[in-house]
Amino acid sequence: MTTAHPALRRSTLSSSSARASLIAALTATLCACGAAVPTRYVVERDVAGLSYRRYQRVLDVEVPVEGNAAVGHTATYVKRGRGRSVSVATAFVTVYTRPASLSAEVGERLREVGAYEITVVERAGDYMWRLEGAEDGWLVWVSGRHMVKLGGPPGEMPPEELIETYVDLYPSDLGENGKARSGTPSAGFSRQTEIERRGEEMPDHLREGTPR
Repeated sequence: MTTAHPALRRSTLSSSSARASLIAALTATLCACGAAVPTRYVVERDVAGLSYRRYQRVLDVEVPVEGNAAVGHTATYVKRGRGRSVSVATAFVTVYTRPASLSAEVGERLREVGAYEITVVERAGDYMWRLEGAEDGWLVWVSGRHMVKLGGPPGEMPPEELIETYVDLYPSDLGENGKARSGTPSAGFSRQTEIERRGEEMPDHLREGTPR
């Protein structure tokens, strides 16, 4: 019986240990990234008790950001109740060109609408904006260069299963204050805030309208 040289055994064990460490690191990275984003950005399958119905691509996005082109993708889901009653849930994923400052830009646009009461809530382990109107309600958040908006039947919030599915795909960049957490892709000041900050830093004699 042939016995491997001790140095060879140590080398083999070291190589096996390195491979195991690499596999563990890759696994951790994949888990941290969440599920893979779908080709058309929305979930085109049934989700728990919701039946997937249709997909639509939208060029006229709901929250346009100047200088940051975007394309919208929507999915509709239905849930049948008793008799002929049907509940409808909707998912919108808007894909922007760049993530930088996107949370601030979207937050400003939502507040400008004025038709909704906006609060920050924690759902499925992530923070997001809750928009409550007279007849409808939405959950909205930003994840990198994506804005996700989920809606439920009139007068109701989206089903929990739908929220969990989309949070898994698009982890929210928002913190408990409703702003992007430091270090997230969508962090940064909005265009308007940057203009105001530059104005505050500018000497009085250089500001527009200042007597010379």
